[in-house]
Amino acid sequence: MAPIKLGTFLSFLKPVPISSLHTHMARLQVDTVRCVTSKSSKLDPSSYGLLSPPDSPAPGVVENTEDTVEVTDAMIARATRLSIPAPVAWPQFKQLVDAKDLQPLGRSFPMQITYEQHKVRMERRFGSIATYLTNHVLADLIAETNVPGFDPHAPLKVSDFVFRANDFPYFLGDDVEHWVMWCKKRLEPGFEPPTPAIDAIEAQFGCSVEWRYFVNPVHRQSVPQLSHAHVFIKRT
Repeated sequence: MAPIKLGTFLSFLKPVPISSLHTHMARLQVDTVRCVTSKSSKLDPSSYGLLSPPDSPAPGVVENTEDTVEVTDAMIARATRLSIPAPVAWPQFKQLVDAKDLQPLGRSFPMQITYEQHKVRMERRFGSIATYLTNHVLADLIAETNVPGFDPHAPLKVSDFVFRANDFPYFLGDDVEHWVMWCKKRLEPGFEPPTPAIDAIEAQFGCSVEWRYFVNPVHRQSVPQLSHAHVFIKRT
């Protein structure tokens, strides 16, 4: 067999654009998600070094595992844009929240893909995520706002809040728990919890835990129709 000249061999090597490499890596991660979800009806966050959220006190709706949602290019693009590559450690997380800098926070790529699929599935079944939450997950809380005498502008009180573990938590390390604190009344975006919110957090989790609180600005809220804060708990 005749030897291949080096110049001839190099002519076959074409540069690959960086954007193509990013897309290829994203698809590899999607293939991993597909592989895992095909073996289990629920993606286990611990498979990716993520925290499995504690059991939520509020009931949800069991998803129909036969309602398959294919991963689309749009989902990949959104997950690539919104996800972060590594978990954020608790000390760094506290610094970011205290500095009011939410930009570096997000879900892992597999968790973001799973969230995108969940949104499509809930929109198919209920019309919107807000309808799903209002009529099922938060039905009891919403019912309390429809009773005679309820005033949405009255001062906040501890009983206005209900906690639910985030089913699609941010990518955090150090066994940090990510909870959603739903409220009957409107919470202002920001990082300073009102006194009744502090009292509710301490009543729910005790006074020995470390925690951080924020309400996303409206443009970052996934369900702006329903008032909620994010609460992060680090147990000592």
